[in-house]
Amino acid sequence: MKYIIGSGWWCADNPSLDDNEFRIKYGDDEIRGKDFHHVWYDSVNTNTNPSKIVIVDSCSPTKPPLDRNDPRIEFISLNENPGHSTKHTGKYSGWTRSVLLGLSYAINCDCDYFVYVEQDALLKGKGIIEREIANMKRPFVFGKQRGLAQPLQQSFFIIDMKYAELFLSRYMAIKARDNKISPERKFAIATSAILGALPESLFYQPPLNNVFQKVLHRVQSAILKVFGCYGVTVSGYGRDRPIKFDDEYFYFQHGSKEELQTYLETQHDAKR
Repeated sequence: MKYIIGSGWWCADNPSLDDNEFRIKYGDDEIRGKDFHHVWYDSVNTNTNPSKIVIVDSCSPTKPPLDRNDPRIEFISLNENPGHSTKHTGKYSGWTRSVLLGLSYAINCDCDYFVYVEQDALLKGKGIIEREIANMKRPFVFGKQRGLAQPLQQSFFIIDMKYAELFLSRYMAIKARDNKISPERKFAIATSAILGALPESLFYQPPLNNVFQKVLHRVQSAILKVFGCYGVTVSGYGRDRPIKFDDEYFYFQHGSKEELQTYLETQHDAKR
């Protein structure tokens, strides 16, 4: 079984260069610095065994300190910073472009699965991806989303390559920009022939300025969850809290200073 890990990259160690005013800053500032790449890479290198590691850079002013001795790493830079899904140029945000380009790369390689691990997401447990794949009952698995803010989480997900071209074609057929229909919603739509046949306007993101709009937003997410043809990871936690650091397998993102310290301790203990 062969799989390719994809990820994105954006970093501006000089805050004045980061013009993405709409980005909500969760977690400790460490996860937004270039040196956090060392933690991310160690997490991937220790717990997984990919054929390739494809990192798509949104034309960042600050590049990651890549391991030049690892021939699996492919670093691809876009010609612009597209921006966050709430404020971006063109049809797709930078995050979406990293997924589409990484998945397209995987389609042109001999591999069985495409795995996405976001640049601030950390994994625990050697063989975590193999475990997730062994438990897959559907061709797509995403992080479980509590509540109805979004239908799924995307910091760690897996796509069976037998369905990759179908997923990609459905995703790219969605005409709305990311700031009109969020990437999480587009993912759910792209897994389902039923959702793909519905008018896109049903899933336009309401502005959430009043109770009616908030209720509409939750109803939309519920429909996407019910009719989306995807499974959820058996490993927690993504953005959910609290994290049980003694779990054998887990992943999380947006780590606080305390969470990152505890994670590093667990990684150290696992290597002993």
